[in-house]
Parts: sequence; structure tokens; C-alpha cells
Amino acid sequence: MSTNNHRGARVASALVLVAFAATASAQLPNASPSATGLSNAYTARARGYDAVAWNPANLGMPGNPAFSFTALALSGSSGLDPISLSDVAPYSGKDLPAAQRESWLQKVTAKGGENGRLDAGVTFLALSAGPLALQVGSSVAGSTKLNPDAFQAIMFGNAGRTGQVSTLNLAGSGVHAGAFTTAGLSYALSFGGGAKSASHAALGVTAKYVAGNAVAIAQDQGSTAGNTVSVNLPVVYSNPDSSKVAGSGVGVDVGFAWSQGKLSFGATAQNVFNSFAWDETKLYSKVGTALFDGNSNTSDFTAGPYAQAPASLRHQVTDDKFKPILGLGLAYGWRRSIILSADARQQTGDALLIGPKTSVGGGIDYEWLPLLRLRAGASYITNGWGMSGGVGLQLGHYELGAGLAMRTVNGGKEPGVTVNLISIH
Repeated sequence: MSTNNHRGARVASALVLVAFAATASAQLPNASPSATGLSNAYTARARGYDAVAWNPANLGMPGNPAFSFTALALSGSSGLDPISLSDVAPYSGKDLPAAQRESWLQKVTAKGGENGRLDAGVTFLALSAGPLALQVGSSVAGSTKLNPDAFQAIMFGNAGRTGQVSTLNLAGSGVHAGAFTTAGLSYALSFGGGAKSASHAALGVTAKYVAGNAVAIAQDQGSTAGNTVSVNLPVVYSNPDSSKVAGSGVGVDVGFAWSQGKLSFGATAQNVFNSFAWDETKLYSKVGTALFDGNSNTSDFTAGPYAQAPASLRHQVTDDKFKPILGLGLAYGWRRSIILSADARQQTGDALLIGPKTSVGGGIDYEWLPLLRLRAGASYITNGWGMSGGVGLQLGHYELGAGLAMRTVNGGKEPGVTVNLISIH
């Protein structure tokens, strides 16, 4: 294999690592392929166990089932921008031309770096009985960044771009990763109108307990690569023992729902209160330094107390809070077989972001056959846009569903999927 073949393999491997590094997310994972297929236009539509994650008030609205149940629903998305894995894939096992590497580097430089994201979740169990519902799930999510010099090092090394050794500074590159388990219990109270009234309304509340399973944060403090390689990459992390809880807290979501005739409206505020915090007594640090100058090699990656971590990393740990998320949704039963929906969601603050900070989208749910539902949607999101689709096979109260989404963020692709094999409504 040629040098460029080897370089292509290294580039693909490095970008895969960037795509699957994470910043933690603790919201209840999405268990609904319908929501994914509709580009998350689901605030006014969610019923049964889905209402826990989307809008608890819907548990008190018409169409809410007397009982619903699911187990082991899976969801996830990952992406890179501005250079995505789909850009790299055509060069697998092939030469990666210098002109292509230079073009990618120019794009990354213009965007201020190469960014990676991952959101993944599993709903272990969710069920509802009338106006009461429960969901328990685990999630990981996050982000990582390579500054332009770090990306150049992957593309060219520190001399391959010009043939002369240049000093690259990797400051600002980093990873922020974590995992959480969340349990949510929801209840809705209906009011206004009677059973025969065309108008219905409800208020709902979700109480959540969040357990922080793991966290790891690494932030480059000014590593350089030239004639001498100097590494300065401190790390903060929790004990990898899965039996230990590295953080905890409780949170509250509230929701409102209203419908009249074919029109439905929903509003929700998630994390109006959330006390989650990492337990600093269960965190550790590593100095993360090394020096390679051709004459001597030294390194220090020994574990130490959390208090030895740089203030910038400790500040990130302290700032890992769950800020309010506001959502508004509309749904309209245009025909018996067609439901239109639209949503707008906004995350406040810049702490633990779950998905795009801003999302405005709409979708259509079409009952093509008595047993088959088709869904499609589109959305505007922060720094990009998205398209989605899904299918649901209905057999009585049982549905087998899958939803797919493709987002474009800063020019990079971000695919997502939700699969629910056991769904009873």
C-alpha cells in the first residue's frame, strides 16, 4: 500500500473517532420512530408513553390510550462537519490526493475547526395507564473538536503540506463525553369541556431523576508539533466502575395541551427545574503532558485528585447543567388518513445541549393502507437543515416502527435513526 493509502486509512480512522466522541446528554431518549420520521414535530402529537419525553399534558387529551408499553427502543445520530464521513468514504483503500486534503483543510479552517457529535439512547421500559406514564432510559451524547492545526496534522503531518517542518498548535481541541440514566414519571390533569365537548385542554408535569454514570473531559492547553512535540492534554474523568454514580439530580418538566375539532396545540418547558451536578469527590484528573525532542522522551499521564485539574476543565464540570428547553407544536387532521404537524424548539444556555439548539420543522403522517403509515418531515436547525422519513406497520394495537433522519450541519452530514420493535398502544 502506498503512503497515501496509509494516510487515507489514518484519516478515516481519526475522523471516526471524532464522530463518536461525545458530550453527555441526560434528557429522556426519544422512543418514537414517529417523532423522528416527522422531524420531531411531535409536541402536540405524542400520546401514551411517548408523552413523557415530549409533552406530559398529552396524557390528558383525546386519543391518549388506556394503556401503552414499549421496551428496548433505540435511537441515535452522529455527524461530522464540515468534512463528513461520506466525504471520506470514497477514498477507503485508495489514494487520498493532496489537492483533496488541501481543499478539506481550507473548509475546516474557514469553519474554525472540525466538529463531531453523537447522541444515542435506549429506552429500557416505558408504559402508560390513562393519565399516568413512566419512562426509564439511558443516553450518551456529545461533541468533540479538532482545531485547524490538529486537522492539518491528520491530513499532512507537520511537514507534508509544504515539505518543510511547521509548528502546529493544537490548543482548543478537545472531547467532552458522558453517559446518564434518567427515569421520568408523568401525570396529566384534564380540564374544561365535557366528554362530548369539541374543546379539550390539559396540564401535565414530569418529575425526573437523573443519575450521571460517567463523564470524561479532555481539553488541549497548547500542545505543539514541530521539530519538538510537546503534549499538554489534561483530562478529567469519573471512575469507570459502572456500579458507581458520578452525579445525580432531579428535574421537572411541565406541559400544556389544547384541542378543538381537527386542530391540536401543545406547549412544553423541560427542565424548568433541574438540580443535576457531578459529584466532585468521585472525579479524577490526569496531567496529560509529554515531550519528544529527538534526544529524550518524557510523559506524565498518572492519575491524580480532581483538584489538580486545570480551572478551565473544572469550570466545565461545574457548568454541566440542564437548562430549560421550550417547545411549541401544532397538529391538524386534514383528512382521516392525513395528519399535518409543526414544531419549534429552543434550548436555552450553552451547557449540556441535546441535539440542535434551535429546531423548527414540520411533518406529514399518511395512512397509506389500513396497516401501514408513512411519515415525512423537514426542518431548519442551528447551522443547517434536515430531512426525515419513517414507516409504521400496525397490527391492532401493536406497531413496528422505524424513523430515519439526515441533517446537514455546517456542510457535514449527520444521519439518525430510531427503531422501536415492541410498541403497544
